[in-house]
Amino acid sequence: MKILHYALGFPPYRTGGSTKFCLDLLGQQKEDGHQVALIWPGRMGFFRRRVSIKAGEYCQIQSYEICGPLPVPYDEGISQCHLFTEDAGREVYKRLLEDLRPDVLHVHTFMGLHRSFLETAKEMGIRCVFTAHDHFPICPKVTMVRHGQVCPSVGGCSDCGECNRGALSMARIKILQSVFYRNFKETAIVCRLREHHRDRYLRGDVSDKGDGVVGTAEDHKRLRRYYHSLLKKMDMIHYNSTVTRSVYERYFHLPHSVVIGLSHKDIQDRRKRKEFSPDRLRLSYLGPQGEAKGFFCSRRHLIDCGRRANGLVWISTLDRQRCRLI
Repeated sequence: MKILHYALGFPPYRTGGSTKFCLDLLGQQKEDGHQVALIWPGRMGFFRRRVSIKAGEYCQIQSYEICGPLPVPYDEGISQCHLFTEDAGREVYKRLLEDLRPDVLHVHTFMGLHRSFLETAKEMGIRCVFTAHDHFPICPKVTMVRHGQVCPSVGGCSDCGECNRGALSMARIKILQSVFYRNFKETAIVCRLREHHRDRYLRGDVSDKGDGVVGTAEDHKRLRRYYHSLLKKMDMIHYNSTVTRSVYERYFHLPHSVVIGLSHKDIQDRRKRKEFSPDRLRLSYLGPQGEAKGFFCSRRHLIDCGRRANGLVWISTLDRQRCRLI
């Protein structure tokens, strides 16, 4: 079987759980005898708008970089909705799909993706599958979390214009999607700048900062309807949990779906039976400080459990300032 994946790209340019999962899936499918390739949104350029595709290879996986894709907002929001729904590249995508003739197009994100790519695949009878790695089609900031809780106005988008004020500017997005940034991303100074920005962002220090409201509720509803139209082009939607499926189906009427848990081959079972102190529970959290991962909600629950048991709970995180005995 020929399988063409669409995701954000290869490391070290792209990182995170979604990238890890995609590459692991590509590798396993290749070991199973399938022909696999990855197409991804690459350089935008500051002046050039024509779409082209640059072929290459990464770890023996065929790579197709889209030059001139739509902007990739990451998880920091969208301030100019109309720029994320522009269409282009139909002839380029048609030539690529005619050359590759994939049996399946597996889409892992809508970030950077032109509508014409999916439309061309459907016209050619290529089966399309979407994996929901996050809530981006519903929420431009991916998580649906605002001020430490699920956004109460996510249904009507009434707070989207205010919540997305801190979104990356288009100039900054173009820098992050440039070859220059790709080549210098792992240098010491850029790593420090990235770490500083992400720490502040995940703590909420840069949340809702900006000049004025960016877009109306109708602008953001229109953006959601646009992503809904892309979802409806899928022959199958893959969710990683019943919770994810329930969230999507709360806002979208969607085609056939399946729930399969996500994992990768590098996860090993290292559990060992140990004896623990009956009056103290030690837990470690390996993840970002943002509220969206649910750690702080779980922490409050654990504190209540510890108090009811008249015990002590020690919770540690990657941030030493948050390590403390409760």
